[in-house]
Amino acid sequence: MAQITVIGTGLIGTSLGLALKASTLRNLTVVGTDANVIARTGAQRRQAFDRVENRLGNAIYDADVIVLATPVMVMRELMEGMAPHLPEGCVVTDVGSTKAQVLQWADELLPDTVDFVGGHPMAGRETPGPDNADGALFAGKPYCVIPSAKASQRAVGEITTLAEAVGAEPYFIGVDEHDSFVAAVSHLPFVLSTALVGCTSKSANWSDIGQLASSGYRDITRLASGDAVMHRDICVSNAQPIVAWIDAMIRELYEYRKILDTDTEPPDNQAMLALFEEARIARAKWLAGDVNNRSRELEGTTAEYPTFSESMGQMFLGGWANRARRLMMGSDPAAERDRSRRSKDRK
Repeated sequence: MAQITVIGTGLIGTSLGLALKASTLRNLTVVGTDANVIARTGAQRRQAFDRVENRLGNAIYDADVIVLATPVMVMRELMEGMAPHLPEGCVVTDVGSTKAQVLQWADELLPDTVDFVGGHPMAGRETPGPDNADGALFAGKPYCVIPSAKASQRAVGEITTLAEAVGAEPYFIGVDEHDSFVAAVSHLPFVLSTALVGCTSKSANWSDIGQLASSGYRDITRLASGDAVMHRDICVSNAQPIVAWIDAMIRELYEYRKILDTDTEPPDNQAMLALFEEARIARAKWLAGDVNNRSRELEGTTAEYPTFSESMGQMFLGGWANRARRLMMGSDPAAERDRSRRSKDRK
């Protein structure tokens, strides 16, 4: 029986547990653990895992796939602490919102006897914690897959399987592209949402302004209600791409400012209308899915990474399950030979 261990039972980790338990994957045990007793208790209350461990060692022992679902800046210490205890041949992944830093830590700290494949489901909500978890959170959403340089085909296939099992759509992307693109559509919106709250709430007239704020203000400031620790870690670990997009936003805002800030004549209403109309059309096309999509697979990898059906068969129904570390609990003697061979190949 295969085991997936989720470290971190907050919103994303508990949602992942719920989604995996509701999936069609067979012969699977889902284990959760968290350093925070409140998070562990919440996950148990939601029945998101087959079992919840209070000790990290018990949670990762016998794991075939380990998912790091903690704030990004916790991952370095976590990798360092668990590295000597990782089962040989297991696959380690994460669900963090930034990737360059995480992949660097994995390369430096994790042993060569395991594979690391970065992951990032493009899903979430501003209300944190296991009580707000939802097994349908990932349905239809892109799930970024960013393999480390040393990751095997088998490891990438298993994380692809995990992504599709929870209802997401695997999206292969390079690490630099990921961190820049996600800074644009995820990190920058949070910064802008927070900055708007800061700008308005610091006004001497906020007590009156706040009474006038309605749905528009509420919608655009929703992200400011998110987990402050998580967003701090995102910004710290992806600072330069976020700075680049903040600069781009400043330039965009300055175009609006130039139109509006005139001393000698009224603002150019046609120029302002053109900006609004351009944005309206661009958003309408995005909502309709009418954007120029890049290939969702890295160049040269199409033939190498297994499809969902192939990976399902290999990981859970046989094939690789008989040939990978412990997926069939040692029932195939060749698995031991494969483990030994893979270990030697990595040296």
